[in-house]
Amino acid sequence: MAKGTAKGKTNAFELKASPLQPECKICFIESKHKNWKNYTLIEGFPGMGLVGTISAKYLVERLKFREVGHIESDIFTPIIRIHNGLPVYPSRIYANDEKKLVVLISEQLIPNQHVVTVSNAVVDWIKSEGIKRVISLAGIQTSDKGEGKVYGIAANKESKEALKKYSVDVIEDGITTGITALMLLSLRDSPTIAFSLMGSVEIGADYKAASIITKKLNEVLSLNIEVEPLLKEAKKTEEELVKQLKRVQETKESVENMPEQMGELETPSYT
Repeated sequence: MAKGTAKGKTNAFELKASPLQPECKICFIESKHKNWKNYTLIEGFPGMGLVGTISAKYLVERLKFREVGHIESDIFTPIIRIHNGLPVYPSRIYANDEKKLVVLISEQLIPNQHVVTVSNAVVDWIKSEGIKRVISLAGIQTSDKGEGKVYGIAANKESKEALKKYSVDVIEDGITTGITALMLLSLRDSPTIAFSLMGSVEIGADYKAASIITKKLNEVLSLNIEVEPLLKEAKKTEEELVKQLKRVQETKESVENMPEQMGELETPSYT
């Protein structure tokens, strides 16, 4: 369902509980009403090698995107990053109106039990907003170490032709998982052009793979972004992302163990 106000807009998606899927609610909250019709969505959820998140954040910074909204949900761990003295939403929406681009970034890993919910909510948002094209950025492990090779998975025949046009190595047979996989499946029978661009991952947080898919984005979207600085700047970025995700995991474990730890404390007596 969608709710609109004079100042902003909220798209809320709710999934009822089932034995395998807990009930939860996901809201796309925009600072002010925005028409996304005919925009291209760049999705950068954290995944293998953090490639999507690194590349999407670099794109936002280099092209000076504006933060225009965020995702609000009870699926996120209650751990908030502080940046420049202010709290930052874990999943944010950025826009560049000149390029007609919208970027969706998450700095928290989506729990496995909520992957279906999140992918469904994102696809519902895409369809309701009239977004014409979706490009997911991700990493992939492959035995083929071809220098600068970019792999792709398409949602439908039109998307597959688009990948071939840009000389992306289309994966014809295999297995894919996660939010991107479910998004592409959900968009298979839609008119939306949707595909993933994947760089070969060799290390935990692979900035080299991120630079490779960013270079391909240059070609697909005619962005003319300098990619070379990514090899230097993203080194620091990926280190910060790894530390941040590690802190989130450590804090989550600490929070989960708190009741057990508190149970070990002696009850104070007052006289």
